Amino acid sequence: MQICNKNRPTTHIMNQLFKISFLLLFSITVFAQNVCNITTGIEKGGFTFDGPSTVCIGQTVKLKDNSGGTDVKYIFGYFGQAASQLSSITSQTNLDYAFLASGQYTVLQYGKKNGKDMYYCDVVYVRENNKPDISYEACDNTRITLTIRNSPINNFDSYRIKWSDGSTDNIPLGTVLPYSVKKTFGPSATQNVLVEGLYNTPNNCPTALPITVKMDRGEMFPRIEKVELSEDGKEATITLAGNPDADYFLSSRSIDQNGNAPNNSMPKVKAGSFKVSIPDPQKSQCFSVGRIGQSGCYEFSNEICSIPFTLKPIKDKYQLTWQTPPTGKTQNTGVFTFVNQVNTQIIREESGGNKATFNNVNSPYIDNTADCNIKYCYTLSSNVIVSYAGYTGANYIETATVSQKQCVDRKDIHPPALTDGLVSVNAANNVQFTFMYNSSWDIDRKLYRLYRIEEPLPKKIDSTNTIRPFLDAGINASEKSYCYKVSFVDKCGSESDYSPAFCSILLNENTARNLEWTNNSPFGSTVIKEFEVLSYNEQTNVATIEATKTASVTTFIPILDKFDEEAKFQIKTISADGKESFSNIYTIPIAVKLFLPNTFTPNNDNFNDELLIKGSVKRIVDFEIQIYNRWGNAVFNSNDINMNWNGTFQNSPVPADSYTYKIYAKDNDGNEVNKTGKLLLIR
Repeated sequence: MQICNKNRPTTHIMNQLFKISFLLLFSITVFAQNVCNITTGIEKGGFTFDGPSTVCIGQTVKLKDNSGGTDVKYIFGYFGQAASQLSSITSQTNLDYAFLASGQYTVLQYGKKNGKDMYYCDVVYVRENNKPDISYEACDNTRITLTIRNSPINNFDSYRIKWSDGSTDNIPLGTVLPYSVKKTFGPSATQNVLVEGLYNTPNNCPTALPITVKMDRGEMFPRIEKVELSEDGKEATITLAGNPDADYFLSSRSIDQNGNAPNNSMPKVKAGSFKVSIPDPQKSQCFSVGRIGQSGCYEFSNEICSIPFTLKPIKDKYQLTWQTPPTGKTQNTGVFTFVNQVNTQIIREESGGNKATFNNVNSPYIDNTADCNIKYCYTLSSNVIVSYAGYTGANYIETATVSQKQCVDRKDIHPPALTDGLVSVNAANNVQFTFMYNSSWDIDRKLYRLYRIEEPLPKKIDSTNTIRPFLDAGINASEKSYCYKVSFVDKCGSESDYSPAFCSILLNENTARNLEWTNNSPFGSTVIKEFEVLSYNEQTNVATIEATKTASVTTFIPILDKFDEEAKFQIKTISADGKESFSNIYTIPIAVKLFLPNTFTPNNDNFNDELLIKGSVKRIVDFEIQIYNRWGNAVFNSNDINMNWNGTFQNSPVPADSYTYKIYAKDNDGNEVNKTGKLLLIR
C-alpha cells in the first residue's frame, strides 16, 4: 500500500494544485451544473484522507468527515451531474471505498448544513502498480534519454532506474520533476529498463515491470496516427502519438508542392489531437512532424496526406473520385516516407440512419447500389501503411486518413439546361413556347416546367410530362414583352438549371408615330439574324413583306396610303439558324378623310355623271350629307356614306348652277367631322 508522506511538501503541494486545476477544468468544460463548482447559496463541507489519496487498484481509500453537516453521503466517482440528479446516483454513508480500475476519480460529499445544501469535492488517483509516469526517447541504437515526468501520479518518495547492463540510477527524495537521465550503450536493437517508484514505507501495490525499448526509435517516436477532415474540408484534425513532453515542429504542404523537413521555424505541436487549417479543400494536404531530441538524434514522423474526394452524379448513380497515395517512396516530401499499402473504404449513410460500407475500393468508384431518390452522405476512410521516416527496414506503422463528409441530395443537383426553343405570339395574342430537349443530361425526364420571368422570382405557369408547346394564355402580348425560362425534372427529382430567357417581340408605336419593336431574342441564346416587317391586306388578310431590317434596327416608318380602314403590321423575327418567331399584330387606325369633288357633269356622257364621296371612309359609322341651291332649298339629303347624286331633285334635273353642301361624319373611335363647301353642277 502506498503511504502518504506528510514530510514531502513539494509533491504534496503539486498534488493538491493538480486536484484543484483538475476540478476547475472538469467543471467548466464538461458539466456546466457540476456541484463542485457551486460557490454561492450553499454551505461548504469537508473531509480529509485517512491515509493516501493515491492508491492502487483494490486498495481502500479512507476518509475523515469534518464537515459538520447532517445526512452526509458520498459518491466515489462523481462525473459532474447536476444536483437534481444526485438522488438517482449510487451513494453511501461509509467513509471507505476500493476502486477496481485505474484512473482519476472525484469524490463528492453532500448533505445539509445550517439549513442549506452542502457540497465538497476532492480527487483520488488509482494506479495499476508502482510504475511511475515516464517518457523516453531512443535513437541510433546507442542512446536513450528517460524522463520521470512532472505528473500527479508521480508522488513517490524516490525513484530507481535499473538498466539492462546492470547499472542503476537512484533518483533521491526531494528531486524536482521532471527529471531526465541520459544513457549510452553499445549498439543494440533493444534495451530492457525497469523504472520503479519507491516509498519510504512500503505499500501493497504490485511491482512495476521492465519495459523493452527499441533503440532505433522507441515507442515514443513521433507518428501521425490519424488525419481527419472536417465536413467542409477546410480543417484537419491530426492525432499525433509521441513523447508527451516533447515539442514537435509541424510541416504542412500541398501535395503538388515540395516539402521541407520540420524545423524550428515551423509551428509547435504536442502529442495528442490538434487542428490545422486546409488552404485548398480540393487538394490533398500532407503533414509531418519532427524535432531534435534530448539524445541529439533527429526524430521525424511519417508524412501522411489528407485524401479529399469529389462526388458527382453519373446518370442516376454517384461517382467518387480521389487521389490515392501511390505506393513506394513519397515524392516531394522533406522527410523519407515509404508507402507500403493503402486500403480504402467508403462509408455511405442514408438520411434514415442506415449505413453501408464498401471495402477495398479504387478511384474512381461508382456506387451502383444507390437509389437516386434517397439522400446519402459519403465518407472516405483509408488505412495507409508506411515505414518510419529515415528507416528502410520493416518498421511499418498504420495511419488512418478520413475525408470530409459529402452529402448528396437530388434537390441540390441541377442538370444542364435545355436551350433549344422559341416563343411566338399566336393569333389570340397569347405567347406560345415551343421547345426541344437538347440537354446533355441523359436521365429520363418526368416533367417539364415553364416559368414566366417576374420580380422577385420566376412564376411557374405551366408544366407537362411530354414535349409539347406551352401556352401562356393569361397575358396580353400587346402590353409588353414577356420573357420565359424552361426547366425539366428528371426521374430522380433533380430540376435542371433554367434555360436562357426566351422573350416575345413587342410591336408598338413610338412618340414619332413610327413602328418600334423590342429585340430581346425569342430564341434564347441563339442570336437574331434579321427582322421582317409584315403588313396585312385589308381584304385578303395576306401578309406582305414591307421591309427587312438587320438585328440592330428596331424601327420602321409605315406608309399608310394604301389602307382605308386600318393598317395591320407584324414583325417576323428570324434566328441565325433559321427559326421564325412572330410578334403581336399592331393595328394603326386610318384617319377619316372625306373628299367631295367641286364639279360634276350629270349629262349622261358616262363621265363624271354622279357626285360621290371619296377618301378614307370605311371607319365612318354615322354620316349625313345635305346639298342646297343658291336660295337655301335642300335638293339632296343622304345618310349613306356610299351615296351618289345624279343631279336630280324629285326625279327632275336641277339646273346647272352653284350649290352648297354640309357633311357630318363620326368614326368608330367617336371622332366627328363637319365639312361645308360649294360645288358646281354643269350640264
